[in-house]
Amino acid sequence: MKYEVLKRSNLKRNIIIGMVVVLIFSAVILTFTRAKYRVTESVPLVSGTINFSPYDFNVVAMYLNKGDETVSTKKAPHVGYTLNTEQSSCVVDDEEVENGNILFENGNLTFQNMNYSGTKCSVYFDLIPDSEKPVINRVVARSLDKTSITVTVDAIDNLGIYNYYYQLDNGEEIQSEESTYSFDKLTSGQSYVLTVRVEDAAGNFASEIKNVVAGYSADRFILANEGGAELIEAKGTPNFGSAATTDEGMYSAEDDYGTSYYYRGSVNDNWLKFAGFYWRIIRINGNGTIRAIYNGNTTDQVSDATAINNSTYVDFSNSRGSSSNLEYRYSNIKGVIDSWYKSTLSNYGDYLDKNTGFCGDMTIYSESSSSIRYGGYGRLVDSKNPSLQCVNNNDLYTVSGSVIGNQILSYPIGLITADEVAMGGSGNNIYNSNYYLYNGDQYWTISPGRYSKVVSSYIASAFLVNGSYLSMDYVWLNGDGGASVRPVINLRSDVQLTGSGTTSDPFVVVTS
Repeated sequence: MKYEVLKRSNLKRNIIIGMVVVLIFSAVILTFTRAKYRVTESVPLVSGTINFSPYDFNVVAMYLNKGDETVSTKKAPHVGYTLNTEQSSCVVDDEEVENGNILFENGNLTFQNMNYSGTKCSVYFDLIPDSEKPVINRVVARSLDKTSITVTVDAIDNLGIYNYYYQLDNGEEIQSEESTYSFDKLTSGQSYVLTVRVEDAAGNFASEIKNVVAGYSADRFILANEGGAELIEAKGTPNFGSAATTDEGMYSAEDDYGTSYYYRGSVNDNWLKFAGFYWRIIRINGNGTIRAIYNGNTTDQVSDATAINNSTYVDFSNSRGSSSNLEYRYSNIKGVIDSWYKSTLSNYGDYLDKNTGFCGDMTIYSESSSSIRYGGYGRLVDSKNPSLQCVNNNDLYTVSGSVIGNQILSYPIGLITADEVAMGGSGNNIYNSNYYLYNGDQYWTISPGRYSKVVSSYIASAFLVNGSYLSMDYVWLNGDGGASVRPVINLRSDVQLTGSGTTSDPFVVVTS
């Protein structure tokens, strides 16, 4: 009997549990039945709220109307299309959402008043008729390291670029909506042919561009020319205690902007033609700008910029420092450079970089009661270890509005540094008449050497290229009557070049 009672008790319990389960399922069904009418809600938090939307709102299909053809797409087009508001719709249980709205702007879809669970949208886009081809202005390549390269494309179209295509040699062509793409796992020192194409939404392609790049590919520098990129191997650190009389090619060193690549020795592939004059490329600055020194009207002519009346300077700008003998520290060399710029380069200022400066290093290397020796003296005379970095930002001469430097130049033009001369092939009292900076002339650098007492007066000395070697000479109030000026400029990193850099086919800056 006790067993039977127990059985009846279990039966009652099971019946109660079953009823509870039925009630729970009924509540769940009711909840889901009402779900499509539930609006967006908020959950209060300790601080603020979380807004949430119905979990099953979705875009079930998107289509591109391309003339007589309609194709499906998984992503809204970013340019070249408009929203077809008549075909596009959002429904709940086959009924159009009341007060619902679809917006399409700058490639972004926005859904307004879509507050009901179960909302499903179909979106259609119409191709904008277009026959105008895109134009590629510039393709720039920069190395990330010795085995990778990042390519950036500057292209324009009346409705915007729809696709970019990148290909290295005969490898797979990469399609992207982005104007920048990186290739990695390259072989250091190997040459690559870069092909870039762009198209608009209507399928109009710009002309195929090959090798129009400026920057670094692995450990090599590329100068642009339409017939094929010129790649020059960049080496390590040379022996600055000896002259560079052969074509040593390119070396690399850090400057104020990054890794710079400079020419050294008797090179014959760094000729440049710009503004009607010939120049020699000194180096590619770390920011990609091209630093060049004036060479005259022909490729075999010595520098003929101008001679100066008041020799040189310690402070290139003639605006800083103090001394009881200021006339011996300063001169009018900046005025001469400015005058030359106004008469020859003023119409070409847009091609020159405004943020790359000229270092007149006035940091004190050593000092005594009768002499001050500046940084260049220590690097070039004592240690023979030139540098492309400017120790003091206030010694980096830049134009007004530049983001770095002292911003006190009137125009973006200066002189070569003594360090660049040494890195080019001839150091302090190291004779060399067989390197690209030799022209048989005397010309001043921007680098001060020392400020020392001579008899009863203090006189400044500055570095100059004294024919076949680098040395220092006194700054005399009335000038030395012999040394000349070879202006130096920094071309913007995005200038377009043609040619191969030789005397017969120099790099030419495209200025039209």
